[in-house]
Amino acid sequence: MKRFLFLATTIVPFLMATGQQVQKFTFNPADSSSGYYLAIPPNSGDIRAILVVFCAFRGPESILPETKLHNVAAANDMLTIYASIGRKVLPNLDAMEQMNQVFRHVVAQFKPDTTKFAVGGYDFASMAVLRYAEEAWKNPDQWAIRPKAIFDIAGPVDLGALVHLSERQIKKNYSPPAVGDAKAILGLLGKEPAGGYETLSPFNSADPGPGNEQALRHAAVRLYFDTDIEWQLRERRNGYYDTYLPDAAEMVERLMLEGNKWAEFVSSKQPGMRSNGMRRPSAYNIVDEVDCIQWILKTLHVFTPSNPLAFQAPYHFGLPEGWRIERTTFPPLFAPDVQLRGIEEMRFPSGWGVAGSDEYFSVSFLLWLDSGQTMNESVLQEMFRRYFDGLISTSIAQNARDKIVPTKVQMRKIKPEPDDLDTYAGTIDILDYMAMKPLRQNVLVHIKACADLSHIPVFFEISPKPYDNVLWTNLKRLKQQFSCTD
Repeated sequence: MKRFLFLATTIVPFLMATGQQVQKFTFNPADSSSGYYLAIPPNSGDIRAILVVFCAFRGPESILPETKLHNVAAANDMLTIYASIGRKVLPNLDAMEQMNQVFRHVVAQFKPDTTKFAVGGYDFASMAVLRYAEEAWKNPDQWAIRPKAIFDIAGPVDLGALVHLSERQIKKNYSPPAVGDAKAILGLLGKEPAGGYETLSPFNSADPGPGNEQALRHAAVRLYFDTDIEWQLRERRNGYYDTYLPDAAEMVERLMLEGNKWAEFVSSKQPGMRSNGMRRPSAYNIVDEVDCIQWILKTLHVFTPSNPLAFQAPYHFGLPEGWRIERTTFPPLFAPDVQLRGIEEMRFPSGWGVAGSDEYFSVSFLLWLDSGQTMNESVLQEMFRRYFDGLISTSIAQNARDKIVPTKVQMRKIKPEPDDLDTYAGTIDILDYMAMKPLRQNVLVHIKACADLSHIPVFFEISPKPYDNVLWTNLKRLKQQFSCTD
C-alpha cells in the first residue's frame, strides 16, 4: 500500500461527478499528442492496485466520458492511468517502449507495488498491450512491470488477420467508415516486417503451434467483445470471419490448452454504444465496470477494507464447520500503533464468546505480513501488548475504564515445530472484557515460509486452556492445513 504524492502535475480543469481530480503527467515533453497520461487517484489516497488503459489515435481524455472504470477503481483503492500509444498499429518495439515509458513514470511518481498492475488496451492499442505483456512475462527484468491481469477491449489479436480483414473491407467496398479505416490501417502498417507479421503479432491463428501467446499461460487474460453478429451483417455486411471474434476465441482456446485457467472470452451483456449515442461494437461500455474491477482485485489478490470478505487470498487457510471468520488489514483500527503491516485472518470457534465453554477466548489466526519485517520475542511482546490494550479499551463501557489493567506479555523462542522456521511460546495477561476479570492466555506463534517472498505467513494459537488440552489439537489443525497457494 502506498500513499501518493503529486509533483509537477497539471490538474485537468474539471472534476468528475465523484469529486475526483484528474491529473495530467508529462513523461515525454517532445510528444504533445501522446507523451503524457492522466491519473485518477483512489478516494482514500491509499493505492492498493493500478489500472492502466491504453488507447490509440486519440488522447487519453477521450476515454473519460466513455467508461466508469476509473470511478469503480477509485472506490476500491485503485489508481487509474489513461494513456495513448499515439498513431501506432504495429505492436513493435516502438509501441512497447512508449508503454514502458508510461509504466516507468508511474512507478517513479507513485511508488506502487509493481506486482499490482492490470493493463488494458482499447481497439488498436490492444495488440501492443498483449505484446508488452508477452515480452514482460518472458523477460521480466527488461521491462518496467509484468502485468498479471491483461485485457483487450474490442481490439484485434492477430496482426496478419488484421491485414487480411482490411484488404477484404477495401475489396467489398460496402461501408465507407470500414473502408476508410482499412486504408488507414494498411497505410500505417506499411511494408510487412522482416520475418513476417507473426513475429510481431500477439497471436497467429494461421500457425497451429504455440506462438507468442504461450508466454501468457500463467497470466489472467480477458478479451471483451460485442458479439452481435446480426448488427455486423445488417450494417457492415460482415460475417464472423470479417470480425476479430474468431481469432480472439481461438487465442483464448489455445491459452486454455496451454494450461491457462484464467483466460476468458467475455461477451458483452449490452450492445456497444459510445457516449454520443452511436452504436459501435468497439465501445468501452462493452466492459462491465464493476465486474472488471472485481476481477482485477481477485486476480491481483488485492485486499480492500471496504469489502474484506471479497478478498481472494493467494493462500489457502481453511474454515472449520461452525467456526467464524474475520478478515481485516493489520494493524486493526483499534490498535493503530502496532508496527507490523499485512492482512489478518481470524478463525473463531463457536464457543469463543460463550462463558463456561471449553473454547472460551480461544482463537487461531494468520498474519499475512508484508516482507522485510522483523519477527522476534521483543517484536511479538510489543505487538501483543499494543494489540490487546487497544482491543480492551475499545471493548468496554466508558464507566468501566477504571478496571483496565496493562497487558503483560512474556514470549520465548522454543524448538521449532515441524515445518516452522521459528516457533515461540508465551503467556498474555489481560482483562477479560466480557467477564471483567483477569485472564491468562497461553500462546504459540509459528513463523513459516512461502515461495511468495513478498509475504511472511505467521500463525497464532491462543487459548486460556493449557497446552495439553485437546482444544489445541483443533487450533493446530488450521496451521497444518495451510498452504501458500490458493
